[in-house]
Amino acid sequence: MASAMSSVNTMHRALLISEILSNIISHISVDERPGVWPVEYVTSSKPTLFALALTCRAFSEQALDALWNNFKGVEPLMRCPGIIPAPQKSLQEDQYYPIIPTETQLAIIARYGHRVRSLRVGTNYWRRDYITQAFLRTMAGYFKALVPNLRSLEIGFPCRLLHLVPPLLGPCLQHFFINIRDYEKNGHHLHTVLQCLPSYCPSLESLMVLKSYHLFREREPPFVLPMSHAIQKMPKLRTVTVPAITKDALVYLGGLPSVTDISSHLPAGSDLEDILGSSRDPKLFENVDSVDWEIKEWRDVEVFTRLWPHELTSMTLRSEVKFDPSLLQILCDSLHAREAFKNLQYIYLSEPIPCRLSSSIIITVDTIRSLFYLSQLRVVDIDTRSCLSIGANDLVEMAGAWHFLEVLLLNKTDGSMSGAAPMPQWITVPEVVGFVELRPSLKRLCIGITLSTIDDDYDMDKASLHALRPRNSDSRLKDLTLKYPRDEEYIRQTYSSDFEILFSKLFPRVNRLHPSQEFQILHSDSIEPHIQRT
Repeated sequence: MASAMSSVNTMHRALLISEILSNIISHISVDERPGVWPVEYVTSSKPTLFALALTCRAFSEQALDALWNNFKGVEPLMRCPGIIPAPQKSLQEDQYYPIIPTETQLAIIARYGHRVRSLRVGTNYWRRDYITQAFLRTMAGYFKALVPNLRSLEIGFPCRLLHLVPPLLGPCLQHFFINIRDYEKNGHHLHTVLQCLPSYCPSLESLMVLKSYHLFREREPPFVLPMSHAIQKMPKLRTVTVPAITKDALVYLGGLPSVTDISSHLPAGSDLEDILGSSRDPKLFENVDSVDWEIKEWRDVEVFTRLWPHELTSMTLRSEVKFDPSLLQILCDSLHAREAFKNLQYIYLSEPIPCRLSSSIIITVDTIRSLFYLSQLRVVDIDTRSCLSIGANDLVEMAGAWHFLEVLLLNKTDGSMSGAAPMPQWITVPEVVGFVELRPSLKRLCIGITLSTIDDDYDMDKASLHALRPRNSDSRLKDLTLKYPRDEEYIRQTYSSDFEILFSKLFPRVNRLHPSQEFQILHSDSIEPHIQRT
């Protein structure tokens, strides 16, 4: 005790101020952020937080809160009271291992469980983890939340195990993400979980139910959610993402004043006519400012753009089939003509990844020119697997039309740029520089270029490149991806190290700490592009 008092007396008084200590600990905990790269430069914060928790009582509570803040799985909660034996029994014995926590064990679980704010549960091993499954089944009988202060829950396991979710739900839960790993006809187990939400999670703000990648190959959405009764009782719900939704549920959802974002399979045109064509409720979708539709029929899109009743600021259309340039042009014309879309700030048009690359389908600037009239656009993301033909003059026209542009992504996944057009319109590196200068607000850019003129455009001698002054610019660009045709690979290899010097001078503010935030050159016509970082 004397030793503990001595350490407190010699500690700087600033560290005894809760806000200051919290700020210090927040810097220790940053290594768990998704996207931190490269991995070899990341060290775990857990040993540091553990040591800090053992230092003195003044540090213990906040350090433990940070240590338990974000977890994968419930196993740590089981290990603390010794529910999981060490070493574990064999898998055959695990299946029948009884889980009957004592009052002392429950008290230990509660002591740490209340610290957890973010939890991710469920991987493939859940099919064999009978101890954890038995534990959650038992906890379901206690009528208490295992992690009562949980704010974010992400689960991903087979549908047959969804009945294990309720013990993880709690009154403070705000964000609930379910990743469906397999097909379940009628989604019985999923519906059971959804029915629990109004009583278990009154503070829920966002609900996401997504299909795993392999389920996207299904011809029909595997789950059409009859959520009508559940969503009526969640007054704070703002964001809903589901594979598909019934017509009645969509009407209920549109009637909730709290809902601002909807993502789902676009209902059939006849259903949209019935929902949007009726004037029975002028407040329907009144506060929805963002929609994300997975589209199957272009007629449904036409009905949506013609009848959507209120102003949108963000729109995503993910097509199940390849874009037809003429239909895409009709869509863009519709957006330009309707009052509901005049203040769009974000537009994302994409084709499914399973679509084959096509050099015969050509999307030109004329196809999307009507979007130039949407002067409030900040993010334009057009991701096709066809040829997108954009030239230097087109870039100038874009810069003049979109004064607030922050993100421009053209065929960022796999689609080709310009090369297959009857009259290819290749963009050179100086023209990219010119575009960035015209739009200094631009933060992210993905576009196709040619490297064939690089010798004429710049002196690629190393001494000259080193002597080149970094471009003095107000540009905010931090993320740059350039694509080039496969037949120019030899140029890329010839100047591999020189490109690093050149682009560091041309785009000095590009962040080079993360692959998605550094200069990249990609093959523009590769199905799986090879990424080379300079």
